[in-house]
Amino acid sequence: MENADTFYCLTYAMAQGTLPQLFRIAQKHYAGKTLPNLTPETAVFYHNKCIDHLMSLSDNPQDAKDENLLAAAVILRYYEEVDGEDSESALRGIQVFLDAQTMSPAIDIGVAHAAYWVALRQEILTAFSKQRPFRLRLDPCDPYRSFGPADDYVWANRLVIHCADVVQYCFGIDEDIPHQSPDSSQASPIDTNAGIRHPLTKTYEPVAASDMTSMRRIARYEELIAFDAIWTELCPASFDPIYAHEPDHLRSEVFPELWYFNDCHVAGIQHLEIARILLAVHNPKIPRLGFGHRVAMQKLDQDLRSIVVRLCGIGLANQHSPPGLITASVAIAVCGDRFTDRLEQKALLAILVNLEEEHGWPTQSTQKNLKDAWGWGNASL
Repeated sequence: MENADTFYCLTYAMAQGTLPQLFRIAQKHYAGKTLPNLTPETAVFYHNKCIDHLMSLSDNPQDAKDENLLAAAVILRYYEEVDGEDSESALRGIQVFLDAQTMSPAIDIGVAHAAYWVALRQEILTAFSKQRPFRLRLDPCDPYRSFGPADDYVWANRLVIHCADVVQYCFGIDEDIPHQSPDSSQASPIDTNAGIRHPLTKTYEPVAASDMTSMRRIARYEELIAFDAIWTELCPASFDPIYAHEPDHLRSEVFPELWYFNDCHVAGIQHLEIARILLAVHNPKIPRLGFGHRVAMQKLDQDLRSIVVRLCGIGLANQHSPPGLITASVAIAVCGDRFTDRLEQKALLAILVNLEEEHGWPTQSTQKNLKDAWGWGNASL
């Protein structure tokens, strides 16, 4: 999504020592398909080779600075996601190799930077889906915390960072992960004209969600809501869909058709929508009891359904960007139980089935959980 990602795709495959990780991913991705010489044991073989190699290097301070090892850990992290039983063991490798990197804020290209942005998006979706504390440093993002003029890749990264900030607000941070609060006195090298500083760079320092006082949580919530408002005012026109078509319910259409020009627009907008889901659910101003609570919960369910439908529409209409469907599937897994219309339920399940059959992404567990929540029993599409 970030422009460095293209560099990552073209460069990393040629780096020394990476083929075992790539073979392992390919084997798992094609599991269940008829391909010669590929078995579950093949994945285990390459998995063991990767783990043994990274473990032998992680304790050496000099080797730990090798950006290729950070990239390898990110690929292994992806394998854990595809595996369907996400143990997050590779996340520790990402943390170790990331801590050893010295990434200049003035440089926004290279294997280390690209690997970090991939790892950041992985961590956002994992923390969102598991509703657990955030476990990745955000200080490499500090140069992007501005609303000044920039290209679309930088604008998209700002939305990813905002989503990470929201996840931290909702679930806190892992206390074992080093972090530093944003330095509002440091001018962003991306925004040479200073521009409008990010509204969240003033006084905030990440803490565990349970350590926030009530007043502090409300103030922090207002800051995060302010980001969305400023984004709506200042976002480039290129982030608007190049084509939009609302679903025709008379023709049993469920999802809007929203075409975007570039992968970065898809990723940025979808992370903004994930942030909106979390901010809606974690609104500290929702009444806890009484008639107001019931009305607020009804509106919340409606808002969440609308966001999930948009995420699905974006993913389906922009399949040149496969992560869009994965992001939509995570939203379905988290919020799908709020759908009561049978037609909508079938449409959500169809996305999950397609994602597993066509892209090798595991969704069986999510499908079962949703059918149970909807009272489907053993019914199928």
